[in-house]
Amino acid sequence: MIKDYFRKSSSPLYSFIITLPIFLIYELGIFWMRNIEFNYIQNGADVLIEQTILKLGFDVIYVSSIIFLFILLIIIYYQKRHFNSLSISRPYLGVMFLESMVYASILFFLMGNLYLMDASTNDIYCNMILSLGAGIYEELIFRVLLIYISYQSIKFLFRLGKFSANFYAVIFSAILFSLFHFIGAESFNQEAFAVRFIAGIFLGSLYVQRGFGITAIAHSFYDIFVIFLLT
Repeated sequence: MIKDYFRKSSSPLYSFIITLPIFLIYELGIFWMRNIEFNYIQNGADVLIEQTILKLGFDVIYVSSIIFLFILLIIIYYQKRHFNSLSISRPYLGVMFLESMVYASILFFLMGNLYLMDASTNDIYCNMILSLGAGIYEELIFRVLLIYISYQSIKFLFRLGKFSANFYAVIFSAILFSLFHFIGAESFNQEAFAVRFIAGIFLGSLYVQRGFGITAIAHSFYDIFVIFLLT
């Protein structure tokens, strides 16, 4: 049963299901925040995706919906092919959530109170919403996309094995992940860069071993832990 849990819980379908509520809460929260009085900083990775879509001349809502459905179809195809079943074990989802909390606690121990995103307001609810988005969008860009592209490129160019290619892909994504947090108001700081680099290594390794869902939730709840600590 334990082997079955670790195999299925790292699959794209389980990751999709466990992160879908967080994604919806974030998007609805951003919609609510756009109608309140103060300015806020939207999650940087989210903005990066939106700006890319806009620069290509497409409507964000329509493109996002198409991408969402396209990803869902790919996940269903992958799950059916590799697991020959679309059945979901509800207890597994609960254990995944608890496992993510454990990793979030470890990340909190490694990072201390260094926030992985900019707190844009003193409103705790708004910062919690932004934290959920950080987990989803930053993990999507820096782990799912960047590690995959880096892994395939390194494997092709240098003819390395799976472990070595993953190792260098995680290192490369961690460097860019750390540098990404200095885009904006925060000036570069070696100590902050090093700590965020370590966080990138941790999250990248976690993604390779446990998949997107658990990694994204761990990231989100780490940020929420820091919010409660600072407030």
